[in-house]
Amino acid sequence: MGRERIKRGAPWRGRGLNPKNVMERGKGGGATRNRPMAALYGGAGAGPSTTSQSQLLFSLAGAGPGRRSTNRDGPFFFVPRRLPSLSRKWRRRRRGAAMEPWVRFSAQSQARERLLRAAQYGCALAGAALRRNGASAELLARVRQLEAHLSLGRKLLRLGGSAEALEAAKRAIHLSDAVLRFCLTLSHLNRALYLACDNVLWAGKAGLAPAVDQEKWSQRSFRYYLFALIVNLSRDAYELRVLMEREANGKRLKGSEGRQQQRQHRAEAGLQQLGLRLQLELRLLLRVLRSNPPLLLDLLKNACDLFIPLDKLGLYRSSPAFVGLCGLASSVLSILTILHPWLKL
Repeated sequence: MGRERIKRGAPWRGRGLNPKNVMERGKGGGATRNRPMAALYGGAGAGPSTTSQSQLLFSLAGAGPGRRSTNRDGPFFFVPRRLPSLSRKWRRRRRGAAMEPWVRFSAQSQARERLLRAAQYGCALAGAALRRNGASAELLARVRQLEAHLSLGRKLLRLGGSAEALEAAKRAIHLSDAVLRFCLTLSHLNRALYLACDNVLWAGKAGLAPAVDQEKWSQRSFRYYLFALIVNLSRDAYELRVLMEREANGKRLKGSEGRQQQRQHRAEAGLQQLGLRLQLELRLLLRVLRSNPPLLLDLLKNACDLFIPLDKLGLYRSSPAFVGLCGLASSVLSILTILHPWLKL
């Protein structure tokens, strides 16, 4: 084989050589022979070799990338050209994959409005805590001013939301379930009216319509908002009841023996049977809510939002800290449903 040149990238192709062996050049004659790697390292079973381990490492270090070794006393082998490192590209891809949910989230106007809402009610909660701890009047004024700016920014982002709510009401009319059709259509219509009043309030605060009565339109918007929340809670209660009945029908005992035992228990102890039934209903309710996270989140979000219009309308007075906490909790739940669409009911 002599000084036969080995092609780059395919050192063993077409040579009839074993990849487990290494071509070693002798000191004299220029003839080559296949010797196992163990022989080059002085392993067991290796024959006499004139190349030591240090010479092999020296030849490895001296051979340039993509060239064969030029050390005549050392082994004759192919040193492949070093491949470009892909770790940087992989890190970029992983970083991009981690940023994709945030990019999709920030591209939605509803998501930005939810963030501003969370910040607004967070300021309300912080202002209540600072007021309780005896903070200065200047700091409290700054917090209230920031809260007002965030509220105005939310109103700006909600411009045109009435048209979207009307389109959702048109789609809800075609639902097959009569109860869901009624609840969703009525909820979207009230939401459209609430957003329309909110747009009027924004025009008044921005100076475009200075003659707008802020208190009057604010009361109107909160009335529509309250009615929409009541309808949403009614829809949640209906879906919860349907799921509970479906779960109970799936696990209902069949047979005359079970029915006779129930009749005997009812005749013997009515109050005890009533307590047992309530306990079973509570367990069934918890099981259904645990197995349906979208329904649970929607129920919690609507329940938290309910205290806001009740306080603004004077129907149920709450502390500013409690209202801020409810608004912050409902905003966080809304952000979760936007980040994970499968959690949306």
